[in-house]
Amino acid sequence: MGTRKKGKWFIRLVGGILLAALPSAAWADWVDVLKKFRPRISLLEEYTSNVFLTPTNAEQDFITTISPGLSFMATPDREAKIGLDLDYELGLVFYAHNSQQNYVSHTGTLNTWYTFGNRWTLRLWDYYIRSQDPVERVVTVQGAPGVFYPGTQRDRFTYERNIAQPSLTYQFGREDLLELTYRNDYYDTRNPDGDDSLGHRVIPRLTYWFNVNHGIVLEYVFQSVDYERAADLTSGHRGRARYTYRFNPQTSIFADYIYDTLDYASPGVDYYVNNPSVGITHAFTPTLNSRLQVGYFWRNPETGKTVKGPTVDAGITQTTPRLTLGLTVQGGYAYDFFGADTLGFYKYYRGIALVTYRWAERLSSSLTGTLEWDEYPDQRDRKDWFGRVEAGLLSYQPWRWFTVALAGSYGQRDSNQDVNDYEEWRAFLRLTASTW
Repeated sequence: MGTRKKGKWFIRLVGGILLAALPSAAWADWVDVLKKFRPRISLLEEYTSNVFLTPTNAEQDFITTISPGLSFMATPDREAKIGLDLDYELGLVFYAHNSQQNYVSHTGTLNTWYTFGNRWTLRLWDYYIRSQDPVERVVTVQGAPGVFYPGTQRDRFTYERNIAQPSLTYQFGREDLLELTYRNDYYDTRNPDGDDSLGHRVIPRLTYWFNVNHGIVLEYVFQSVDYERAADLTSGHRGRARYTYRFNPQTSIFADYIYDTLDYASPGVDYYVNNPSVGITHAFTPTLNSRLQVGYFWRNPETGKTVKGPTVDAGITQTTPRLTLGLTVQGGYAYDFFGADTLGFYKYYRGIALVTYRWAERLSSSLTGTLEWDEYPDQRDRKDWFGRVEAGLLSYQPWRWFTVALAGSYGQRDSNQDVNDYEEWRAFLRLTASTW
């Protein structure tokens, strides 16, 4: 298939980066470099009450995963001139009651950078996964806890996803940046009803502060997406401008405007989206930060009805040596270009709560909860409620080289299209041995 062949260049790209990075280890003795590799092996026992996420006749199963892994960190200093972080994990996955689903999973991340001339930084971030887990998290460079791809993938079809993101940054002031980012999204599923995709995105961005109080961000995004089944996104354009006024290091206000145009091949429907908003960020203390951004959007398609509504991004985070607490409310509109169902434009509102607590140096717990409402105007007005709670009940290191983790989760989707409904309980026990 076309997208699968096009995706092969990712392997060549990552392999080339690794081959180029290894000789650069001349900054340290090879013995010291080898010491920075950390092998590990994990045994994961998982119970699921609804292995195929079906709306009725849910089937239980027990899944065993044996995962050897390897990580490498050239330096813990994120400001170092050169750096290379690698992590890879192989998974041998066995189903107790559905042995025909047994498969091999892969998960890998790469983050490497090189600063030259004191102002230029070249970076490459890459993420790859091969999995059957129908509940897939959104993975970004910054991280997106509690955010999942929309839609419902079931039947445990194997899929592959690779996200490659090289970037070049020129810093010409203390906070002044000129950035050029390219992002390549590749998705390939064995689901005969799913849709493979290959997307390209180019993002030039200027961040400039006229003085300590006044700053702007100007951004342009061009993207295209090739699909195996759906109408291709031949060209998408986004223009974004933000003006920020900073009262002091703790408090800033800003105004933001986004304009999107999306052009699809026939029989797709073209449309544009406007989204003005205003916001404020405030740090109550060095460990307590908050943000609030509110606005309004409207989408006008060539044919069909206009979709409109408020947008919001509000959150508060508290970080201490023992406690991390985060509360987030987000909403407005988004795009599912690379999900299992390729649902396109959708309207959403979600709340996310995150708590982690360290009881002792080697004992911690965590809790993440997500509640989300999604509306898909291009999918016969499909409307879903999605909720998920994940509890890391216990993560304990009896020895520095050994970790025991006990966790559980509950997920539910309630849709006006009943075929998309499901309810699922999961329980996890993970044993991990690694070097330190």
